[in-house]
Amino acid sequence: MSAENPPPQPEAELQSEQSTEPEPAAARPVRLSRWSRVVLVAAAGVIALVTGAQLAAMMLAASPANTLSRQFNTQLNWWISPWLGQNWKLFGPTPQTENVTMLARAKEANGAQTSWVDLTAIDYAAITHDPMPSHANENELRLAWEAYDNSTPGSTKQALLRQYLVNFIGQRLGISASGPFTDVQLEIINTPMPLPGTTAPRPPTNQYLPWWSLTGQNGAGQ
Repeated sequence: MSAENPPPQPEAELQSEQSTEPEPAAARPVRLSRWSRVVLVAAAGVIALVTGAQLAAMMLAASPANTLSRQFNTQLNWWISPWLGQNWKLFGPTPQTENVTMLARAKEANGAQTSWVDLTAIDYAAITHDPMPSHANENELRLAWEAYDNSTPGSTKQALLRQYLVNFIGQRLGISASGPFTDVQLEIINTPMPLPGTTAPRPPTNQYLPWWSLTGQNGAGQ
């Protein structure tokens, strides 16, 4: 004999059995202690303060010289230099009014000096008639000198830029501190462009920088 199927249960009994099953407990929100909330609020305040100070310092450093930037120049240099320096300006760049030519020479420990080498002419020769000139040949020398020339005298940033220039010159001249040469020197020739509406050349000015040690240990000739 086959077992008989159990009679179907009423729908009301099924709903009653389902309703008796326990519902999962709702997740309780995490409640921070009073001191945890104080620490979070203080940390958010410090982050907002530092962010605001950084934005204000960058705006002053990138804007043209004004009363505020002159008044807080020492504080700006302490905050920005050397790791947060800005190489952009808030407004359009000042049009170039002169051509800058850079020459370099080296000196040995016995005082013997090399002849002047025109670094600018080397770069010009490298990019002339080149459809895809190197960015280094186009701008590296000029930007290195402009950064040093516009830095604050005696600042840490200027010392770093000076050493960068020394390394750059040594690389261009193919010399290093491990060889017979001990110092390098720069000559800067500034040739003003003709005035608008004229073609008459204007006399250049020469600037001889002190001898700089290849090892970065400069004495009076900084």
